[in-house]
Amino acid sequence: MSYNIKDYTPFREGKHPVFSSSENGCRHIGNNVSRQYIRHFKIDGEVFRSSGEERCDYLLVNDDAKTSYYIELKGSDLSKAIRQIENTIKLIAPSLSGYAVFRRIIYHTGSHNVRASDVLRWKAKHKIVIKGREYSENI
Repeated sequence: MSYNIKDYTPFREGKHPVFSSSENGCRHIGNNVSRQYIRHFKIDGEVFRSSGEERCDYLLVNDDAKTSYYIELKGSDLSKAIRQIENTIKLIAPSLSGYAVFRRIIYHTGSHNVRASDVLRWKAKHKIVIKGREYSENI
């Protein structure tokens, strides 16, 4: 089953300067320095209402730049975070044809999982960001 993200209402959208995603003591900050049109979705609990499928926490879609940011705010289980992001991409990315995909994991607790072989392979393959507690970037 796939989800057409255009069928869902973002919980925040517009040309705001900052889009912040917070959960589990973690925070991702998307700085909209060019004031482009952004849609911010809470994936877990709003787009995906049932608990059957693994999914990430948030999705930021920059419609002007054609970019999408899949964000997981995690306690410490980075392998699970990878599964959640990849499953969400598999289900939503087809509705964002032509959009670049960026993966973000921000974790709360100190974790040796950052150096686990599956995490390192995934990180290298997708050139992704895995940061502790808070991460701020231009979107």
